[in-house]
Amino acid sequence: MLQFLLKKFLRLITVLVGVTLIVFLLMHAIPGNPWSNYSTSQRMLPGLNIDISLQRELSHRFGLDLPLWRQFTRYIIGDFDEDSGFFCGAVCGNLGPSYTQRGRSVQDVLFEPPEGRTFLQSRFGYSVRLVLFASLIAVGLGIPLGILSALKPKSWISRTISVGLAALISVPNFIFGLLAIIVLASWLNLIKVLPDWKIPSNWIVPAVVLAIMPMASLARVTSASLINIMNEDFVRTARAKGLTQIRVMITHVMRNALVPIITFLGPMLMEMFTGVLIVENLYSFPGFGREYWRAVLGLDYPVVLGLTLIYATGLMIINVLIEFLCEYLDPRLRSIKSQGAP
Repeated sequence: MLQFLLKKFLRLITVLVGVTLIVFLLMHAIPGNPWSNYSTSQRMLPGLNIDISLQRELSHRFGLDLPLWRQFTRYIIGDFDEDSGFFCGAVCGNLGPSYTQRGRSVQDVLFEPPEGRTFLQSRFGYSVRLVLFASLIAVGLGIPLGILSALKPKSWISRTISVGLAALISVPNFIFGLLAIIVLASWLNLIKVLPDWKIPSNWIVPAVVLAIMPMASLARVTSASLINIMNEDFVRTARAKGLTQIRVMITHVMRNALVPIITFLGPMLMEMFTGVLIVENLYSFPGFGREYWRAVLGLDYPVVLGLTLIYATGLMIINVLIEFLCEYLDPRLRSIKSQGAP
């Protein structure tokens, strides 16, 4: 177990450093800097008039006048400041200051709630709640639709569900989001273009838009897994013994079909965290997806790198948890692993 955890930890560190390096180089490949764009015109920060001398001072203050290799090691490991004091970098959880929010730390931008509010009202808290709500919708609709499609694979119900799921997967979520705004807000006046997010009912539309594509994918994975299991010999044997269809599905089919379904839930969850980048901007939702978008447009390097680290860390942790859960549900995986198979 200790060797397994150590191997996973080393893989996590390698992936995080590699992802951070790629995003760092891509961000710095964009012409300009946080104070001016590629046409040398100023990026106007709120309430701040930036001239050439101030740009140089800000670049020196945040270390943007250093070579790229040192900027990267400064962000990851740390560096010495002008007073010869060492400050630790991302390895210590320090994600750096935000350039566009007057040096406010990235941790405060993402995790600090407004005054008098709880963590659930922070940007990270808003996004996590939206993703969890959308996950409940995706699982609550996707798995039953997959089961219904697998029970009668050649019926008109199964074909209708398959066509509908294929259509839902083919349409990007920003199209559904725009259609929801046009139909529900402009035509029917059922929702507001700029809702009050303190009202729970206003979360339904963005959560449904975020859940549509993962729900359709989950339904197809569920249907395919069930159909494969239902054709196995042990299922035919269970039916030959006189077991009812419901008992066969619950006792024999669903238990064996859970492994591919649960394996898909990890990437599905991270896909939703990626989808919030679009959904939150469509509905002006106060989450970190919207902050990510603003940081990319403003070349706020620390915010982009910090959110990338959070995304990558979350994905790796979810993958490890999914692997543990799959081994717990399927003894065959533990047996294969104990035999030294890759």
